[in-house]
Amino acid sequence: MVIDKTGSLDLTAYSDAFNRDFAPRQTKSSRLYVAQDQQGAAGSLSGGNLISTARGVSRQDKRDVNSSVRYAQWYASQQRNRDTDPQGWFSLFAVVLWDLGWEIDERRVVEKSYSHFAGKVTQIYLNRIAGVNSQMAIVTKNMFDSLLANSSALWSLATESRRGREFSIAPAEYDKQGKLSLDLNDFSLRALAQREDFLFWDWKEGNVTLTHRAAPLTLNRARFDEVRPELNDRLDRIADAIFEFYSERL
Repeated sequence: MVIDKTGSLDLTAYSDAFNRDFAPRQTKSSRLYVAQDQQGAAGSLSGGNLISTARGVSRQDKRDVNSSVRYAQWYASQQRNRDTDPQGWFSLFAVVLWDLGWEIDERRVVEKSYSHFAGKVTQIYLNRIAGVNSQMAIVTKNMFDSLLANSSALWSLATESRRGREFSIAPAEYDKQGKLSLDLNDFSLRALAQREDFLFWDWKEGNVTLTHRAAPLTLNRARFDEVRPELNDRLDRIADAIFEFYSERL
């Protein structure tokens, strides 16, 4: 699919909607991982986004990854209907990240739809990532295991993703050049049955459709630092509301 980067975005738009969706009173008690500079692998959840970060990623970079993805998701939803225009929504999702400084490798943007999906979403995803990055596959598997054992996190994911109708899995790490990279994977699971454990359920072939859109991104730190002052309040409020449910013990 093509990512349309024409036009300009006002990243501080929709102030009323932002204050409604990220009210300070909702976030003050949610400062779950900002107190320590923990650099172990971690897994977090916000807005139906499951984000895993590799060992060694700094606290600030974890915050930047989480808040960037959540903000781009929220912003895209102000202009596009994810149900009726999924391609347009994902394109805008990626463009907002690009405008924040996340550079997209457009040659590797993919879209696939499995009209008779069968199996576990977690296993399908791990099989895919293991062939590309075995270390991140281990981190993501540990995140999945922690999610399955945490009923609160599992319920939050089911609620925020509308039982799998809209969710993403996004592992982040430093590449060989030391740049922060993000493998954004957006999913939509459509099935007659609605399950809280949709990620782990062994779906049988039938009336189940899984759509997957993916875009690899690398952070242009200079660009991100350029827009950060303008977005500082928004990014901080989002980051403070992240639910970190997995943290590697070093």
